[in-house]
Amino acid sequence: MPNVFVYGTLRKGERNHHFLDGATCIFEQCRTNGSLYDTNNGYPAMKENKSDWIYGELYEVTESQLKAIDSLEGFEEGYWDNLYNRTTVPVYNDSGEEIRAIIYTAGQALHKFTKRIPSGDWLVYNYLKQDEILYFAYGSCMDDERFKLAGADQYFANLKGRGILNGFEFKFSRSTHDGGKADLVENSKEKVEGKVYKIPHEAMEYLYKREGVYVNAYRPAIVPVTINRLIYHAITFIGMEKSAEMKPTELYATEIIRGGCGLLSYEYLQRIQQKIDRFN
Repeated sequence: MPNVFVYGTLRKGERNHHFLDGATCIFEQCRTNGSLYDTNNGYPAMKENKSDWIYGELYEVTESQLKAIDSLEGFEEGYWDNLYNRTTVPVYNDSGEEIRAIIYTAGQALHKFTKRIPSGDWLVYNYLKQDEILYFAYGSCMDDERFKLAGADQYFANLKGRGILNGFEFKFSRSTHDGGKADLVENSKEKVEGKVYKIPHEAMEYLYKREGVYVNAYRPAIVPVTINRLIYHAITFIGMEKSAEMKPTELYATEIIRGGCGLLSYEYLQRIQQKIDRFN
């Protein structure tokens, strides 16, 4: 069965996701080369570009689903003026695994749009237009000491509660000159606990700088987190490049454990502490 990479209104939570009902999700977080543009019609368009990344989801679909998606995207085999063209490209998950998949790129009529989406992520782009932003912190940002030193603690004063992110694993897989850093790695058998803050828009610039978004260390992503049995969408940050797990510095490890105490479950914090202890 064909694989399809989706980056716009076919993604989870978007209005056309029902076209993928019953399809197998291979990767929830993956990417392919290209640039993403806002068409101002409520959906994005991708233009091929080897120097940028577009983020989305990868599905295995049936032939009948593929035909329905072709119709949705205004694609007809052999027609010269499709709204979207269909091509096959390499798609990578966050660990670098490659799978070839079908993708829909901008046809001639869509090439006139020039409003580029810098993040390459349609969900992030729309989420940041909302009045309320929820931020899922799972690493050192659970601790407030650096917030205070930076004069940013007022941004994180509204703690919504403990969030649980299913389908991901906590790892120290962001290798830096200053030890291993916390990261999210897709794993359907695992879950990650963290703090969920309600933050103002002004906090995003602080977070982008702290997380190294501008230097391609981490990227923003929208994830579904469970708080008291209710699911909310929150912004978080995922490492751009994965490595073998690396020992964190003592200070960094302390920030994570100290930040999680009193809110995260005892069992989860014990697992994180055991992971840290294994490096010694």
